[in-house]
Amino acid sequence: MTRLKSIGIAVLILMVILAILAAIKGEQIYRLATGAEEFFAVPPESVSSYRVARQAWPNEFTAVGTVEAHEGITINAEVAGKVQRILFQSGEFVEAGTLLVEQESGNEKAQLDAAEARSKLADANFQRLKSLRASNTISQSELDAASQQLQSSRADTEDLKTTLKKKQIRAPFSGRLGIRQVDLGKDLQVGSPIVSLQATDRIRVNFPVPQQWLVRMTNGQPVSVRAGDGSEKTFDGVITAIGAEINSATRNATVQSSLENPENRLIPGMAVETIVTISDPIESLVVPLTAVIHAPYGDTVFVIEDDAEKGGLKARQQFVKLGKSRGDFIQILDGLTEQDDVVSAGAFKLYNGQAIVISDTPALDYQLQPEPEDS
Repeated sequence: MTRLKSIGIAVLILMVILAILAAIKGEQIYRLATGAEEFFAVPPESVSSYRVARQAWPNEFTAVGTVEAHEGITINAEVAGKVQRILFQSGEFVEAGTLLVEQESGNEKAQLDAAEARSKLADANFQRLKSLRASNTISQSELDAASQQLQSSRADTEDLKTTLKKKQIRAPFSGRLGIRQVDLGKDLQVGSPIVSLQATDRIRVNFPVPQQWLVRMTNGQPVSVRAGDGSEKTFDGVITAIGAEINSATRNATVQSSLENPENRLIPGMAVETIVTISDPIESLVVPLTAVIHAPYGDTVFVIEDDAEKGGLKARQQFVKLGKSRGDFIQILDGLTEQDDVVSAGAFKLYNGQAIVISDTPALDYQLQPEPEDS
């Protein structure tokens, strides 16, 4: 009996302990249930802000153009003949009239000597018959035949002189030579290429313009050209010609600009970015490029707003329609106003409605025309 009593007391004590534990646990669960939002509250994220700005951007048309030399040809052989001398180096600059290649001309020189001798004889014969005709010793037909023979011999002489001149191939204008395409002893046929010659101190840039932009193009409009060599150096010129027809396949017309190229940085055939200033600047709402989050479902920014329920600030995700970018900024065509503040740094770590605080770190110096320093 005593043993059963002891067991009962132990069970009773155990039940009391379990009840106490259950009460404590219930209290904890109740507190968690009623204060979960406060218990699991995410600390606010630190971000940088930027007030949407209105800037005056140049109204520009941009296209990819192709560089052409102001004067550029491939020098070809005008007459057949073997290469006797080569008097230039590939890539060198030559002046107009510089002798580049000389072809063998021994036969032509011998023929010229014979033609000149015949011409002298024909001239002497003509002069003799002319004096005889004056005294009516010979007929007029004999004098005419002598005159014709003299003219024919002189024409043969000039023909040979022209052939010899063509066998001395010279630069027709000043410029830079390309890669040599002939060797000593090579038999050149009429039209055989010898070397390219390009005058690149002044160049032309041809670029396509869609038909809706063509009416805004006029001769004399300023054009800026930027080479894609990473230097960001620009070359200034003007529109000098506008194509007379529009391509039926592309609906583009070709516009030509002319500009100086004193350092020969722009090479014929190079693709360049061509910028035409159309009219007065246009007003644009802009934000930094770092404020925009690109996603498959659309482009968004985070707008900074007051949190009426919890106090402080929160981030609201806003879809925007983007325009062109320039420097560190991008145009906002729709979705924001000048009164909006957006998250300019730290937007990638936010979600819609998240609490935020403005960082004390100085904001980046966003520029419309940044000039990175060389490292």
